[in-house]
Amino acid sequence: MTETLAQKRLEEFLKEVPQASREEIAQFQQAVERYFLGQMAPDEFKACRLQLGTYGIRGVKDIHMMRIKIPQGRLNAEQLECFADLAETYSKGIGHLTTRQDMQLYWIPTREAPVAMAALARVGLTTREACGNSVRNVTACHFAGVSPTELFDVTQHASAVTRHFLRNPVSQKLPRKFKIAFEGCPVDHARTAIHDIGAVAAIREEGGRRTLGFRIYVGGGLGAAPMQAILLEPFTPTTDLLRTCEAVVRVHDRLGDRKNKATARIKFVVKRLGPDAFRQEVFAERKQLPPYSYPDMQVTDTDEQPPATERQRGSPEERGMSGSVNGLFSRWMLTNVMGQKQAGYSVVTIKLRLGDITAAQMRALARIVRRYCGGRLRVTIEQNLALAWIRDNQLASLYSELKPLGLAEPEAGTIYDVTSCPGAETCQLGISASRGLTRALEAKLKEAGLSGEDLERIRIKVSGCPNSCGQHHLADIGFFGGARKIHERLVPHFQLLLGGFTDEGTAEFGKPILKLPARRIPEAVVRMLELYRQDRQSPQEAFRAFALRVGTGYWKQAFEAFTGLPPYEASPEAYRDWGAETDFSLGGMGPGECAA
Repeated sequence: MTETLAQKRLEEFLKEVPQASREEIAQFQQAVERYFLGQMAPDEFKACRLQLGTYGIRGVKDIHMMRIKIPQGRLNAEQLECFADLAETYSKGIGHLTTRQDMQLYWIPTREAPVAMAALARVGLTTREACGNSVRNVTACHFAGVSPTELFDVTQHASAVTRHFLRNPVSQKLPRKFKIAFEGCPVDHARTAIHDIGAVAAIREEGGRRTLGFRIYVGGGLGAAPMQAILLEPFTPTTDLLRTCEAVVRVHDRLGDRKNKATARIKFVVKRLGPDAFRQEVFAERKQLPPYSYPDMQVTDTDEQPPATERQRGSPEERGMSGSVNGLFSRWMLTNVMGQKQAGYSVVTIKLRLGDITAAQMRALARIVRRYCGGRLRVTIEQNLALAWIRDNQLASLYSELKPLGLAEPEAGTIYDVTSCPGAETCQLGISASRGLTRALEAKLKEAGLSGEDLERIRIKVSGCPNSCGQHHLADIGFFGGARKIHERLVPHFQLLLGGFTDEGTAEFGKPILKLPARRIPEAVVRMLELYRQDRQSPQEAFRAFALRVGTGYWKQAFEAFTGLPPYEASPEAYRDWGAETDFSLGGMGPGECAA
């Protein structure tokens, strides 16, 4: 009976789905049937589902996490409501936003996966190539089009790259995954230096003519062996953007290591060939490709235009909401609101703890964005949401509506806004509970009452294993999960790294210091901040500069007291992971599917 209902829902959804999606979802449905009939081997089915963004979950069989691509992080209200429906049906009422502007929904049974894909396709979303060895979601600066400092809006160019590679035969069976990011601002919001391709807006002025283009960086990446991208060429005109990106992908396809997945990313091709030889390979490949065009290729007037919105009254008092605006409002205005380059408008960041948002919050937010900003919103790589085009005289009113939903927390982009991957809660590669540590860190920092601009601009990022899905390499204070024995018992640990950051063309990866037991880390971080204030050369010395100046020896000595635990019998909880009620083990870990 359940299968019949699922089939009926799938058939109904597919009637409203674009042809390309309809065909691949129907094919996937057939693959699901063959898999359960024993006519398709598990490994063959795994490759099939990964191409459609469907990952295995730790400790369960035939129940999946589905990753949905949100190109350039741009969403609309209808899509948000679709996420809410699916989260409520399958994902325990919660959606999770990632550091690559994707949405992840969990606990989707294999037989239901085609239905979920069809529901997403109805609203213009796809899981295609969200996983697997292909060109993944193309990300972009979430301030694109409205940033006061951007050179030009990169959105349409990033969108053209998205369309070019989606379902493109050249990018279906690469040696390893491939990530592309676009940035238009002088501040590297998109982290272009750690991508396989990073495109940064550039303008060339010749003879009174203005030509838009990009500085193209290639070969960056994180993981166990982080590398900084090299500059491919100082100016690539938009007319050459698509074929340049394709040439890089083709070189990766041709020269990437297909025997060893650990060295299969394009960063290893750059390292093996050297920058000059690699550039020559790309330029030779580019000569053989046609100059692909796209509608906005040569458009120079790139400012985004205001969306149509419902008329809002300007003050919360007019709407009977004055009681909901309290002392936190001014703090929210300081940390979560940025003026746009278009006078009279602002961008509002919605801080999401751990990147999570509930189905109820999504539905309510969909109604709000329809009224305030034309039904549009954006996902940031900090696992938050951003609402552009909020009229300045409506900020208080918006705050009043967000606050009861739990969506008006201040501290976006501060030390209290910790980035975290899913870790051992669901990921098969996760060693330690990164989300549990993040919760504990945020609670301890608030309990300590540490404040001030010198501390607030420090960023903390946490991953559950060395693979850097939480981007721990790029944080002032970074952690990645591991394990080691204390008193003959296996204990969850995290490796501490200090001093990471990115700028255009530059990635400084955090320096490894030492491993700390998971349960000792929150108090160790508080001590770290106290030492920074105590021993810095001046109030102007930034934490990153201080951490690197004093060196590894200073920190090892400072944290020696945090490396041990009392005997197990005296404190068994100290040997457990954050959020766990049982003793720590590596049970449930399995082979990762990123490189499958």
